[in-house]
Amino acid sequence: TQASFKRPIRQLQEIKAELKSTIFNTVISVSPVTSEVKENWEFLWDKYLTSQQATEKDVIYYALGLIDEDATLKTFAGYCLDPSKVRPADALYILGRSIAQTRRGRVVSWQFMQDNWARLTEEFTDSLFAVDAYISGVLEDFSDQATLTEIETFFSDKLETLGSGRAAYEGALQSIKGNIAWLKKHKESIEGYVEDKLGK
Repeated sequence: TQASFKRPIRQLQEIKAELKSTIFNTVISVSPVTSEVKENWEFLWDKYLTSQQATEKDVIYYALGLIDEDATLKTFAGYCLDPSKVRPADALYILGRSIAQTRRGRVVSWQFMQDNWARLTEEFTDSLFAVDAYISGVLEDFSDQATLTEIETFFSDKLETLGSGRAAYEGALQSIKGNIAWLKKHKESIEGYVEDKLGK
């Protein structure tokens, strides 16, 4: 539990490999974000920079995307365009799988995609699989009509240049539409359940 990890990560002894993901994810996802959470985030970021193990880097960057703070997530996203900070092989996975794994992060990553689309497509043209995963990871879990319309508008003049990413884009649209339909169908029962649990 979160209460079990009140000490900064740097004060813990060597963490067993099989526990790193659980511990890192837990201490970074604490909300609201405190100075201790930020300290842990900075410690893990430094560890990402110095680690020589690809599997450890994967575990670390996934945890870093769980912080519940826009400013840090935006900074982390910006690092993805700096190869001195983030390995190019990791960049799109961080944006599409790490940062976009939470509701807050998904919004940050979607805005980052819009703001930096030209540069992203220029720098990662050869990473076809990563581009597909990036598009799907950022877009497919949205569940509101406003964002769907925003996405369709943004990509309306880019469809011919998406290449293999077009299938990922169209799949994401179908996923969003499915999410919207599911919420519409179950909205009343969900609201009733929540109200019942809250005692309203």
